[in-house]
Amino acid sequence: MRVVEVQADDRELIGKIYKNEIESFGAMGGADMWMIMSFIRYGKLYVLLDDEDNLLSVAQYQGIMGKNEAFLYGFSTSLKERGKGYGKILLEDTHKKLKKLGIDKVYLTVDPKNKVAIDMYEKNGYMIEELQKDEYGKGVHRYLMVKILM
Repeated sequence: MRVVEVQADDRELIGKIYKNEIESFGAMGGADMWMIMSFIRYGKLYVLLDDEDNLLSVAQYQGIMGKNEAFLYGFSTSLKERGKGYGKILLEDTHKKLKKLGIDKVYLTVDPKNKVAIDMYEKNGYMIEELQKDEYGKGVHRYLMVKILM
């Protein structure tokens, strides 16, 4: 198993990421190709691959301008690989990589009903900072969570 920073010329891997986005979040919730390429070129996009280069988990980060902070825009594990600890592995590894880049704090938003994700984030040091009501439209609330990288 290994964590890889995705590069713009790795079109086969990018295709796998796009497919995972659709499977995980649907056509309206996941990152499209424009966003994926933006994360690669102007943020950080990391994946956890198994020994046969199968996609296990994906993490998409954006930098926050003028600050040593990042926003975890998207985080997912392949549907057939969920519950095996792969998300935890990717999260921990990417936090170390971000810290080496000078990032001190990471934010994310999560559906307040997504107890599995909230539990994983809390176990990895994230704390709920606030409830953002109607963040993505009427009735679409999110918790804003934050982690200080040590």
